[in-house]
Amino acid sequence: MSTLNTKLNLTKVDGLRWLMILLAISGLGVSGYLMWGYTTPGATLACGGSSGCETVKDSAYARLLGIPMPVLGLVSYFTLLILLILHGRFLANEAVWAAYTALAIFGISLMGVLYSAYLTYLELFVIEAICRWCVASAIIMTAIFFLSTLNLYYEG
Repeated sequence: MSTLNTKLNLTKVDGLRWLMILLAISGLGVSGYLMWGYTTPGATLACGGSSGCETVKDSAYARLLGIPMPVLGLVSYFTLLILLILHGRFLANEAVWAAYTALAIFGISLMGVLYSAYLTYLELFVIEAICRWCVASAIIMTAIFFLSTLNLYYEG
């Protein structure tokens, strides 16, 4: 009976991991596009007919300590992608490292969700403009966070 439960749990964890990998790759795409828009002179971000993306991009909150926000997204999603790949390698052989990577994925995605919530607050109440690409990144990070929570549950 326990062998069957273990196989079922590994299947669930592996399915969650692959979904999170796809989301991390999507996040890299969104962050990469935003990075292009932030660093290419004269580039205009496609924002569905509104000027929200440009307003957010040109705001004082578009950089943290001189670093464009999309760089933080790229680093976060790339780190998550590497951890997700390592997590898959550790699942079969090294349960302790699998648990550490699962916890790291949870922690990074939690920080990403909290920071995305802060940035969304700034968009809504301070900048008074919405960047659809930023919202897409926040949704992707939130999805990774919820899946990482499930992943921790199935790991335990």
